[in-house]
Amino acid sequence: MYTVFALCVWGLNLRLAMLSEGNETAGYVADSVRTITAAQSRGYIYDRNYIPLVNGAAVHMAAVMPDDSAVDALAGQTDGASLDLVKEGKPCVIQVRKRRVSTENVRYFDVTTRYSSGESLAHTIGYLDAEGKGVFGLEKSFDSLLSECAGTLTVRFETDGKGQALPGSRITLIDDNYDSKGGVRLTIDAALQTICEEASEKYSLDCGAIVVLDNETSQILAKASFPSFDPADVASSLTAENAPFLDRALTPYAVGSVFKVITAAAALESGIAADFSYECTGSIEVGGIRFHCHKREGHGAMDMQSAMEQSCNPYFIALAQQTGGRTLLSMAKALGLGKTIELADGMTAGAGVLPTEEELQNAGSVANFAFGQGSLSAAPLQMAAVYACIANGGVYREPYLLLEQLNNNGDSFAQFIPDAGTRVMSRQTAESLQALLQSTVEQGSGQAAKPKNGTAAGKTATAQSGVYEDGEEVLRTWFCGYFPAKAPQYTVVVMKEDGDSPIADCAPVFREIAERILSMEEQKDAAVPSEEGTTGA
Repeated sequence: MYTVFALCVWGLNLRLAMLSEGNETAGYVADSVRTITAAQSRGYIYDRNYIPLVNGAAVHMAAVMPDDSAVDALAGQTDGASLDLVKEGKPCVIQVRKRRVSTENVRYFDVTTRYSSGESLAHTIGYLDAEGKGVFGLEKSFDSLLSECAGTLTVRFETDGKGQALPGSRITLIDDNYDSKGGVRLTIDAALQTICEEASEKYSLDCGAIVVLDNETSQILAKASFPSFDPADVASSLTAENAPFLDRALTPYAVGSVFKVITAAAALESGIAADFSYECTGSIEVGGIRFHCHKREGHGAMDMQSAMEQSCNPYFIALAQQTGGRTLLSMAKALGLGKTIELADGMTAGAGVLPTEEELQNAGSVANFAFGQGSLSAAPLQMAAVYACIANGGVYREPYLLLEQLNNNGDSFAQFIPDAGTRVMSRQTAESLQALLQSTVEQGSGQAAKPKNGTAAGKTATAQSGVYEDGEEVLRTWFCGYFPAKAPQYTVVVMKEDGDSPIADCAPVFREIAERILSMEEQKDAAVPSEEGTTGA
């Protein structure tokens, strides 16, 4: 009986051992593969030349099956915390400083980060929340499309039942639509955008905006707002001064004397000749209100050209009285003022403010309107469209930002079709205005904007804001213009929110941008071989 009992106990222990071994084997099978997500991607935002505006910065990574050789290879290649992770002995993915030749236990590869430090075009691109969802800018406008183009890059390791790497096993990268080429393509030119941002830094345009349009199409080639923010570290800008999240290129401001070209356009279209004369004595009284010229002793006899060159307020007030407030308002509306410009879903240039017809029944309101003051306000983008209209012969085209949407393969499946434009003034009127603006840069108040390597046309402005700080009124300074003067290609608007003088604040920024773009165009032309050079013997 003792023998039988002992055999039963032995058999039971053997059965338990077999079950235990079976469970360990099952555990080994379940844990034989470890997968780590190395990176996640989202659809691209491209400039007009398919240059990525996001996903552009490469980060070096290493997938590691730890052993002594891996620890030695990664010493000095990564931070202390990552190296400690390798020393724990379990497969891992870490960031490294340099990409080297892969070995059996260390496989190097690159991933991209969504944003770079000092990201260009931050107000247009926007940013993501902690869950990777677009909450601002084009990231929000095209969140659905960019999310559809999302992908992941994972790393697979073969491990034993304890999660340790199996000797001699492989490291496998699994690409699930990672870095898909789908997304949205913009009218923006990344090279021109960089030029604008560098020009702003050079001339301390720390609070303001720059807009560059293609004259022929009104495509937005560059759009910058200052100060900016870091989309990779939004929290650091939440309490920063000067509202860095405000897109000043799309925000209406008092415009001042850059509006005078609209007053001139309305007058010319209503039949008043450019030789309309007025004697500036330093001030003019309208409706019981006296309006002063910036030259208190007066300019003397003025016609439209000399008044534009010298930015004489009394002349344009007198011109507006002859033209009529209703005619002036009609021209301002035809040139896009007083209405919003929608660039994308949720991204809109504010309409600004135009005086009403009832307001303009008052002669004093017409006088303020004539030189861009009173209730009038407009966004830099709107003023860029005004000057582009003059530059291209009197046809107004609303600015736009989007060119096309791309699928995961990078193929276009939806294109933006702009309107054909509307003629709002005769070609003769537009050419007269072009002559006035070129003369202003050549020999008038805009001389500081003249590029050394070309010609330009434009107008300065110093606008009263009605906002006071420490007892002094904050001024908005502007330069609106285009270049070259005779065959315009680019319209540029520069606005400083808290300016001193447009001659010092904005005109030099315009000049810097014009000179660099003209130089870039010259280099392109020089790089194109002539017909003689391509047909030689």
